[in-house]
Amino acid sequence: MGSLRLTGWASAQRGFPAAAAAAPEWGVRRRPRRCCHGVPLPRPRCAPSPAPAVASSLGVGAAGHLRDGAEREWLWDCRGGAGGGARDYTREMEVAVRVVQVACTLCQRVQDALLHPGADAGGRVHSKLDRSPVTVAAVRASIFAYGDILLCSFMPDWGVQAIVSWLLSNSFHDENISIVAEEDDETLSSSNGAALLESVVEAVNGCLVEAPKYGLRSPEKELGAHDVIQAIRKCSSAGGPKGRFWVLDPVDGTLGFVRGDQYAIALALIEDGEVILGVLGCPNYPMKKEWLNYHQKYYRLMSKVAPPPLGSWHKGCVMYAQKGCGQAWMQPLVHDFGKLDWAHPREIQVSSISDPMSATFCEPVEKANSSHSFTAGLAHSVGLRTQPLRVYSMVKYAAIARGDAEIFMKFARTGYKEKIWDHAAGVVIIQEAGGVVTDAGGRQLDFSRGIYLEGLDRGIIACSGALLHQRILDAVDASWNSSTL
Repeated sequence: MGSLRLTGWASAQRGFPAAAAAAPEWGVRRRPRRCCHGVPLPRPRCAPSPAPAVASSLGVGAAGHLRDGAEREWLWDCRGGAGGGARDYTREMEVAVRVVQVACTLCQRVQDALLHPGADAGGRVHSKLDRSPVTVAAVRASIFAYGDILLCSFMPDWGVQAIVSWLLSNSFHDENISIVAEEDDETLSSSNGAALLESVVEAVNGCLVEAPKYGLRSPEKELGAHDVIQAIRKCSSAGGPKGRFWVLDPVDGTLGFVRGDQYAIALALIEDGEVILGVLGCPNYPMKKEWLNYHQKYYRLMSKVAPPPLGSWHKGCVMYAQKGCGQAWMQPLVHDFGKLDWAHPREIQVSSISDPMSATFCEPVEKANSSHSFTAGLAHSVGLRTQPLRVYSMVKYAAIARGDAEIFMKFARTGYKEKIWDHAAGVVIIQEAGGVVTDAGGRQLDFSRGIYLEGLDRGIIACSGALLHQRILDAVDASWNSSTL
């Protein structure tokens, strides 16, 4: 049979194309340049070697030499930014961006396998216990040949969670890593989950073996099923108002993922109830704003008709920001661009549009947990005339941070509670890019009360500027009593 067995990620993905010259600028509105606080800075040639723990986690040997596969490091430095005298989060930011890059690569490979199965392979979707559509993450294929069953099951939800958990724990081995994440191991550990678990383990190992390409350490030996289960179980923190913990949404926008559309990998660091760092991986985010209005299948088709030049940013990026820096940044995906590009990140900023008639607003694609009719009424009342941009996942936050849209509104239906992993990373990125995010009462979102955004006033509103934000708040107050939410 002409089937393709995806055994071991490394064997199917040997190397990356060499990156060409940096792509031209693409229309980001830039504020006057401040000093270089918050910008990834090159290490001076005579800089002392990093501390052993940091060097080990970032792929640097004890003598300061890079191990095979690791690149010359670039440092994130925001200590003197808007927060003045803030704690140095260089290490956390570098590791978080690298980890999300690895996670994006896994998801891209899985999605490609799901969307382009062999002629005799079929895809199927596995439901989580809450009946939401998780892909066996898309089960790549179930191939039946002469009674021999070849099951290639790839689950980015569990796979990404295991990878992020292992990489964070390994990178910060001197610290007690606490992670709040969406998935648990119940399905994988069940009596019916043996084949699924085996596939997840294979996917995790196939991705971790390439960690040195991202400046991270690989396991000394392959992880077993027990190791993967333990990594997933480690993501069981309940959050809260004290201490430090990471927040992970391994695949935000599962329906978008299954359909070959937008999805995101979101990682944030929360300390004493405040979001400190946010990293958002958007593997299918097109560099041209207009492509956001089309289903990804058309974008992929046009990309084949007119392939982008090698090394250009045609799609896929990781955005990141630190609270108090006043700046947010973006770099291309390694999987698309061919290398980890710390040297030439691009600053992202919110749009300068303040006229509602010219503004674009985002809302969730799914109607199950949000009211499209209410947001449509609000849009009309404030004079929004542009068709809504309906985008899966936290890519909505990315669109506002990058200036591709101006307003995001979400008003949950009765009984639905917002989770912190669906918002933490996106909120800090928008805020540092110059935007505003609050609940519908104008209050800051509270990430200090566990896994839910408790005390949320009606809904969430994110805007590119204070004027648009206030107009939406006023419209909510005027329309709420007559709504049917």
